Amino acid sequence: MIDHQVKKRSKWLQLMLLLGMTVLIARLGYIQLFMSQSWTQAAQSIWREDDKIPAVRGTIYDRNGKELAYTTVAYNVQADRTYMEAARKDAENVKRKDDKDLDPGKGDPRLYAQLLAPVLKMSESELYDKLSEKNRIGIPLKQKVDADTAKKIENLKLKGVFLTPTTTRHYPNGTLAAHVLGFVADGQGAAGIELQYNDELTGKDGERKFLRDSRGNPLPYEKEQITTAVDGKDIWLTIDETIQHYAEDALDHLIEKYKPKHASIVVADPNTGEILALANRPTFDPNQFGKYEQNVLDNNRAVNSAFEPGSTFKIVTMTAALNEKKVNLNDTFTSGKILVNGQQINDWNYKGWGTITFRQGVAHSSNVGMVLLGQRLGKEKLFDYIYRFGFNQKTGIDLPGEGNSVLFNPKAMSDLDLAVTSFGQGNAVTPMQQVAAVTAVANGGNVMRPFVMKEIRNPKSGATIQEQKPHVISQVAAPEVMSTMRDVMVDVINSDETKAGYIEGYRIAGKTGTAQILKSTGGYETDSNIGSFIGFAPADQPKVLVYVTVDSPKSDIQFGNVVATPFAKEVFANVLPYLGIKPADDKQKQTVKPVVVKYSTVPNWKGMNHKQAFEAGSNNQLVLQILGTGDTISRQWPAPGSKVPTGSLVILMTGQIKDVNGNVQVPDLTGKSLRESIDILSMLELGIDPAGSGVVVGQEQKPGSIVPAGTKIKVTLGQFPLTP
Repeated sequence: MIDHQVKKRSKWLQLMLLLGMTVLIARLGYIQLFMSQSWTQAAQSIWREDDKIPAVRGTIYDRNGKELAYTTVAYNVQADRTYMEAARKDAENVKRKDDKDLDPGKGDPRLYAQLLAPVLKMSESELYDKLSEKNRIGIPLKQKVDADTAKKIENLKLKGVFLTPTTTRHYPNGTLAAHVLGFVADGQGAAGIELQYNDELTGKDGERKFLRDSRGNPLPYEKEQITTAVDGKDIWLTIDETIQHYAEDALDHLIEKYKPKHASIVVADPNTGEILALANRPTFDPNQFGKYEQNVLDNNRAVNSAFEPGSTFKIVTMTAALNEKKVNLNDTFTSGKILVNGQQINDWNYKGWGTITFRQGVAHSSNVGMVLLGQRLGKEKLFDYIYRFGFNQKTGIDLPGEGNSVLFNPKAMSDLDLAVTSFGQGNAVTPMQQVAAVTAVANGGNVMRPFVMKEIRNPKSGATIQEQKPHVISQVAAPEVMSTMRDVMVDVINSDETKAGYIEGYRIAGKTGTAQILKSTGGYETDSNIGSFIGFAPADQPKVLVYVTVDSPKSDIQFGNVVATPFAKEVFANVLPYLGIKPADDKQKQTVKPVVVKYSTVPNWKGMNHKQAFEAGSNNQLVLQILGTGDTISRQWPAPGSKVPTGSLVILMTGQIKDVNGNVQVPDLTGKSLRESIDILSMLELGIDPAGSGVVVGQEQKPGSIVPAGTKIKVTLGQFPLTP
């Protein structure tokens, strides 16, 4: 009975084992046949390691092979609280065992912060807060420190503080050419050449695939799969580092003297369009771009800003008139003022120079002369030349964010619009458009596209992959016309009595401009202008073109030849010898009579009687208007020490401004800005009722008339430039 039961149980057990084995074999077969691939992939995902092999970003060189931007080794500084806590416990055990003082470098966050703060140039409190985070690994302390800083951290021997190798973009010259180079953020070009040619500079990352053990070590019997990284290409620029230094130095001198809101200098080769230097202020250091406001990083005003050019635009009008044979330079006209549709347009000094030739008109920067030429050309023809000079389109310079012009529509513009266009008002253009336009005058008629990238090269072999050739945008006028224009522009420089742009031995051609600034609400600023200069040298065979623009300089005189020309001269004086261009032995012949643009310093008239005041005015070549009934000068405008053009009107007031009936004599406000008019009238206890924008071109209450104190003087402001 017992044997029978044992046998029965044995059979059942065998059956169960057989069934179990069958299920197991079936399951293994299913896994082998249907799940082996997915399970293998899951296992390999645990064992397999994929390492990125980063491509090295290409280097940016100047035209002579000097490094302007390159990628170098850096280190990220991190802390691990687990290691720090372990180090602290070890130190405490050693202290208890050997009765030694606690090592300050063993895990104490506060002591770590004290030691690291001067090395990382961070505050102790900020570091302490980071190092005190509980249960954290990989606490980032600072990103991308240089090798010297990393060595100092290693020497501290702080357990739990680690250095992870990485790369960083380095700009060895700091702020030099910052708006040309741009900067790199999160591995991508974010401005300038770094952005414009990001795809070429970036390259393609490689990859290393291998199987590892639990400690992360490669398994010896498994072959690595490596995809080689392709490094980024090198960019060679048209920029000359030495010329860039000259431009930056001149710009720093300009900023130091006049403290404008903005200023820019561009240096170019007028024969090819190559940009040799480009600098803006304010600027930034691309090594530390995160410290700057976005408006500074975006401040490539030489490329992206548009404003009314002022008298530099007279180059366009005169070229058009000469090429169309609408003028002979020896023809004469009466300067001073001209009426257009009932609106009076004045020369910048409000009195002109009598009857002068058109050649002299350019040298004097006469608005009236340009209006006459604009009328001879007509709207369509003048704008035909504006378009030929390229002002109706972007230049195509290979830098991001290029701005464009804002021009009148010649089919819809008025005669007054034509008049103001002829001397550089009413239309807004960019500095780079002006640079491109004047290349045509310098090289004989071709508007050259400005460009910054000269070559793209293989980083290993140095072979040229791509080369940018000079490109002609348009042809403007006959070579002989441009030769005449060069002579006319040389006259501008040579005939300036201040010699602001003159360098003995060099024929420098140039033109200054002073433009009013449009307000966002309409009209023009009353006390700020943009001064500029554009020119080239040597005038007979130009090699260098220089453009300087100065926005809102802090100066009593904001004329272009005062705030811009001297700094262009500084650039010329350095660049011409650097390029091996020697000065001529013979002195330059002046073809026109010097332009008398003199300046007088306003004396202090306070305390003088009438006779003494007029003698002082005569000695300083200033015109006086004395208001009031007293005998002794008590107040004056402008203030003593101010510099004003010779022949300017000065308002003097005696002790008794009002007569016995409380009446006041009305001053002559012609040519004064709104701000100046308010200052003068307030001293006389008068108000103002202005209409229009710009400067005073008319007043209802005539100068010298008598009105009650408190009367509002009605003045008309005109939108016309008053400066050369």
